Amino acid sequence: MRIELSISFSCKGIFRLYCDARQQGAAPDLRPRRFAPPCFSHDEKFGLRSDRRMLTDARYLGMMIMIRRQVASAMSKSRKVRPNPRKFHTVSRPELLVRGSDDLFRQFVHDTLAFATRIQAVRNALGNAIGLSGTQYTILIAIAREQEKNIIGVNEIARHLHFSPAFVTIEVAKLVTSKLVAKEENPSDRRRVILTITAKAERLLQSLTAVQRPVNNMLFESLTATDFELLRHKMVDLVESADRSLQLFELPAMDAK
Repeated sequence: MRIELSISFSCKGIFRLYCDARQQGAAPDLRPRRFAPPCFSHDEKFGLRSDRRMLTDARYLGMMIMIRRQVASAMSKSRKVRPNPRKFHTVSRPELLVRGSDDLFRQFVHDTLAFATRIQAVRNALGNAIGLSGTQYTILIAIAREQEKNIIGVNEIARHLHFSPAFVTIEVAKLVTSKLVAKEENPSDRRRVILTITAKAERLLQSLTAVQRPVNNMLFESLTATDFELLRHKMVDLVESADRSLQLFELPAMDAK
C-alpha cells in the first residue's frame, strides 16, 4: 500500500506558533481532534500567518498525533501477510507428489519442455548444415540406419520416428526430388515402396559427423551408462503414455460443475 500525505504548511511556521503558545503559557491538549484547516497566507518573517486566527500548539500537536496514528494503522495493515490462495494440484498420482506437493512435478515438466526445445534446435542446426530442414535430416538419417537392418518403407519410418505415414510421404518426396533418397517397388507388395539413401546422401551424412559427434557428446554429457540404459527404456514408455494422454482430449467434454 502506498501512502501519500500532503501537508500544506511549513515547519518554520509551525515552530513559530509553538513558541508563541509556550510563551503565553498555553497548556497543550494532546487529544486528537478533527477540525477544518485555517487559511494561511505567506509571511516573509515566519513563513506562515493565519488570516483568521492563530492556532495553539495543542491543535497542531493533536493534528500531528492523529495523522501519525492513521499512518501507523495503515502501514500495519499493509504489512500483514495475506494467506496464500489454496493451491491446486495438476497431478494426483502419489508417485508424482513429494510431501503432498506437485511443485517438483511441475519443475520436471518445465525442464522436460526446455530440453525438448533445445534438442529440436540442435536437430534443425544439423539439418541446416547439409541444406535440409530438421525433419528431413531426421528422416534421412533414419532411412540410412534402418536400411542396413531391414527392408523399409514409409510405414516403417513413420512408426520408427512416431510420425504419421502421410507426413513421412510428403517429406520423402522432397528428399527424392533432391536426389537424396531412392524409391523402389517392393516385390512382395507392389502397393508399397522400398526406401534407400543415395550415394550423395551418404556423403553428406558422413561429412556431418565431424559436427554431430561433439554436439551429441555435449548434449548428453551428464548421463552415465546406467542413466542412459534407464532413460532410453523409460523414454519409450513416456512416448506411449503421451499418445494415450492425447486421446483424453478426444473424449466428450464433461459438463462443468
